[in-house]
Amino acid sequence: MNKVFTAVLLLALTAGAHAQQKLAPKKQPAKAKKPAAVAVSTRTAAAPETAKPEDRTAEVIAKLKAWDDKLETLKADFSQEVNFKEAGLKQNIDGNLRYVKPNLLRIEHVKPARQLVVTDKADIWIYKPEDKQAVRTGWQAWRKTQDQNFSGILDFGGYAALTARNNAAVSGGKDGAPVKITFTPRSGAAYSLALTLDQDYFPTEAELTVDNTVIRTRMTSVERNAPVDRELFKFSPPKGVEVLTFKN
Repeated sequence: MNKVFTAVLLLALTAGAHAQQKLAPKKQPAKAKKPAAVAVSTRTAAAPETAKPEDRTAEVIAKLKAWDDKLETLKADFSQEVNFKEAGLKQNIDGNLRYVKPNLLRIEHVKPARQLVVTDKADIWIYKPEDKQAVRTGWQAWRKTQDQNFSGILDFGGYAALTARNNAAVSGGKDGAPVKITFTPRSGAAYSLALTLDQDYFPTEAELTVDNTVIRTRMTSVERNAPVDRELFKFSPPKGVEVLTFKN
């Protein structure tokens, strides 16, 4: 903080010389001397520096990594709102997910339209029952069709990796408000991911903003490290379903 100083003025005024007095029948008393002026400083006192707000980013990231390291399985329901701001359209999706570390992921949409995504991070199946169609492709090939800046967002159990390619800022956490950590890319890409954390620093809500689209996801009925049937991650297209296969 810059300190502002004014000039220092020293007033050194002395009493004037006594004027000679004429003779008089009575002796005139001597005039009292004027007191010397006191030196006055007009220096402005330095304002105390304002305490900088505590930066909790490193602490929150450390706790986020701690639960991430301990996560082995995850079961949860979710509700999602997709807001296409430019078009003035919103879509609400309800579903559930199952995850087994490190590579098994199943995401099921139950409304408004059914959809099933199953992957072992080698292959990925995307099945839409109403369309009687299933798409099969390699995980890496599918990833290449996505913006690579979002790669960490797509990996459950990999939230800690977000810190390697993103800047992070922490807010909230006072007066009962939840802690929120917001990631923005160092690459300058136009997206941000804000995670709202519970008391254990587990992200129960996420808000992903990409250009003019905002995707808000809230997880409920969360079970961490509970038993998960691995048969859920095996997918075979039902009879009569058209299969579209794309090579890596």
